[in-house]
Parts: sequence; C-alpha cells; structure tokens
Amino acid sequence: MAKAVAPRGFARERVLEAALSLFAEHGVNGTSLQMIADRLGVSKAAVYYQFHSKDEIALAVIQPVFDDMMRLVRIAESMSSPDARREAAVSGMVDLAVRHRRMTAVVHGDPVIDGLVQGRAELQDTIERLTVILLGPHPDATGRICMSVLASGIYGSATDPELNDISDEELHRVLLDCAQRLLPAASTLQA
Repeated sequence: MAKAVAPRGFARERVLEAALSLFAEHGVNGTSLQMIADRLGVSKAAVYYQFHSKDEIALAVIQPVFDDMMRLVRIAESMSSPDARREAAVSGMVDLAVRHRRMTAVVHGDPVIDGLVQGRAELQDTIERLTVILLGPHPDATGRICMSVLASGIYGSATDPELNDISDEELHRVLLDCAQRLLPAASTLQA
C-alpha cells in the first residue's frame, strides 16, 4: 500500500513554522537550513525541495505581514482626507503588530530581514506609500521623529517580553489609545 504524502503546501507551511521558531531563538542569520531540517526531522535536501535558499524562506515568513500591509495601504489611500488616511494607517499598524505579534518579535529590526526588504521593490514601495500616508510627501525632521517614536512604540510593545501576559485585545486597545494621543501632536507639527 502506498504511503500517504502530505501536499506540497503543507510541507512548505511546516518549513515556515520551523523557520519562524528558529528565527525567534537564533535570529535569521543564526539559523541554518540544516537547523530547519533537523527541527523537522527531514534532510536538508527536503528543505531545498520546498525553498531554494534561506532568504526565500525568510521572505516567505514575512510575506503575510506585507500582504496585510499592502491591504492596509490601499484602504488608507482610499480615505477622503489626510487625517482619515493617517488615522486608518496608524490603526492598521497597531492591528498588524498585534495580529502578527509573534512574527513581529522575530523580524522587527533583524538585519537580514531589513536587507531582504530593501532588496524587494514591491516591499519598498509599500513602505514608502505608508510613509507618505503617515508623514505626507515632504516630512520635516520633527514629523519623522514623531512617527519613528510612534512606530517604535507600537512594534516595541508588541514584541516586549515583559508584556507577554497582556492579551492581544488589551494590547491593541492601549496601543491604539496611545497612538491616537500622539497622532494629533504629529499632525499639528506638520501644519
């Protein structure tokens, strides 16, 4: 009798889950394809069958976040006023950070991930469009700093191990409240 074989998509998901777990433990740079294979109990060749490189795995790990970010940008860009666009973008950033809390903790500020994002035009375009929504087309230094504080606060809070005991719902509520308090300050600085 033939042995049942899992569909290729399932095997890819297993690789991505193992990679994400190892990235959390060792960072992307500190994780090898062999480590991923060992975690799965398969050969390195089996991992290569699913993905051609560790970079391809890392990009596949972050792709769901960027897919959500692309949707967020499209929604925010459809809003009628700059303030509504900015508020939708900030609310969406909070939602993304909380919804992808585990992944955010792994990839936020990882130099390998940063390099991969820099090398992908569609990812860079999404980030640039989000930046224009948040800061306008010609941001000054004060606005850029204010938004950096906002983004760092959102992503830092979502990844802070001291806040792991806080539910996603509570974290989302408090982060959104903090962001909305900072948002008017940022927009008045731009005026």
